[in-house]
Amino acid sequence: MASVYILLILVPLIAAVLIVFARFSLLFLKKIDEGEEEGKLLRERQREIVENMVEGLVVHGADGRILSVNGAAEKFLNTQFLDIKSKKIGEIDNPSQLLKAVFMSLEDRKEFDFSFKDEHGQDLFYQIIRVPLSEKRGEILKIIRDVSRAKYLDRMKNEYITMMSHKILTPLTNIKWAAGVLSGHDLDEQKKQENVKNITISANALIEFTAHLLNITEIEEGLFGYKFEKVDMAELASEAIKNHMEEMLQHNLKIIFNDAKADFHLVKGDKNRLNTAIANYLDNAIKYTPDGGSIEVSLHKDKYTLWFAVKDTGIGVSPESTGSLFTKFFRDKKAKAIHTEGTGAGLFIVKNIIEKHGGKVGYEPIKSGGSMFYFTLPVYKEEK
Repeated sequence: MASVYILLILVPLIAAVLIVFARFSLLFLKKIDEGEEEGKLLRERQREIVENMVEGLVVHGADGRILSVNGAAEKFLNTQFLDIKSKKIGEIDNPSQLLKAVFMSLEDRKEFDFSFKDEHGQDLFYQIIRVPLSEKRGEILKIIRDVSRAKYLDRMKNEYITMMSHKILTPLTNIKWAAGVLSGHDLDEQKKQENVKNITISANALIEFTAHLLNITEIEEGLFGYKFEKVDMAELASEAIKNHMEEMLQHNLKIIFNDAKADFHLVKGDKNRLNTAIANYLDNAIKYTPDGGSIEVSLHKDKYTLWFAVKDTGIGVSPESTGSLFTKFFRDKKAKAIHTEGTGAGLFIVKNIIEKHGGKVGYEPIKSGGSMFYFTLPVYKEEK
């Protein structure tokens, strides 16, 4: 009988222990699974972070064999990880200049700057940083930073300061010199007129430059006002050509205006602003086309879009500069060599005017020599 009582006590107790053990085991295994899931998720996040970094990452062993690279590094090095995995630099076919630089001896330095020109002659600048990962395994991380944009902005800042100083000081110096001459005695009428003319030219240069700066400031602050109305682009182009005719005759430039007279080239826009855009294109064509050359102005449209273009037989644009033509204060090296007085503001202003009208600006090189600058505008639609 006692044994029965013992069994009655032990069986529920054992059952309870088994239930608790089972629940604990399930909870423990669940925690393990959750831990493994969290670990997996953490690893995935880390991998995503590494892959989406803007810096290039290259990990190699003490023997120089490449162990890992991220997506940014593949882009910078112009290669795929599978093509260079577990290889030393000497075992890689046609390594890029930057890949060679990654494996240059840094000696005691932790970082260094490296620059080279790409196939278009564009200067590229990179910073390479060395970070030891594991002394035991001898693994080293190389961080590659593209600092080309920062170098470009720094150069633009210096050029801007130089240009500002030159554009302001040169006319002021001329005005001061001419005024000093006028204040002297025994000047004949011809000398007086020459110095007055010199003062007027220099003052106009200052006014034009200041107007450019004000336009840029108004554009960037959203204060560049527009008054939209129906505008005939053919009439606007004809007026602009007439205004530039004397200057073109001075340089013996032939002007061709291709306009279908039977067709109206109507857009909805600000007449004064569009006139500024056209004038900037014509000014550049005249400045950078040698005497005796030709300038062709054309208009054409389809159902939705109007194209305005100015094509010249001038000096053209350096291939590496095409992507920067419409940026603020940028000037191509060819333009600087021919016309040192430019500000680099005109095309930036044109771009902002045209985009405000819902159009686009562009440039195309001419194979025979010269340039074609164009912009598009939406064709005028009567409001219903």
